[in-house]
Amino acid sequence: MESPIEPDRSRSSECSIAIADTVATAEDDETPGAAPAPAPAARGQVVLDVAELRRLRQDRLLSQQDLADDCWRRNIRVSIATIKRAESGRAVRFRIAHELARCFGVPVARLLRAAS
Repeated sequence: MESPIEPDRSRSSECSIAIADTVATAEDDETPGAAPAPAPAARGQVVLDVAELRRLRQDRLLSQQDLADDCWRRNIRVSIATIKRAESGRAVRFRIAHELARCFGVPVARLLRAAS
């Protein structure tokens, strides 16, 4: 007799197979060796100009960790994980773009990636 607490495993395996088929199909469409296309920025998020952000940081002879520490000392709340995310071209909240611009003493528009 089946206990009412035990889950019905027959349905979950069907669901797992359907999900695996969907994932495999999406991966098959990608070109081997090609970088994945960046996801569009969500509402309230922006993508920063990676080259400009890196140039501003390196002009000050700062590592990503040093930049995060400098921001923290100046009461600008930007973590190293966020700096890495921004420099990898992933979307960050607009607040982060504003805080980084404040840290570097530049207008926010200078850090934003031009729309393509």
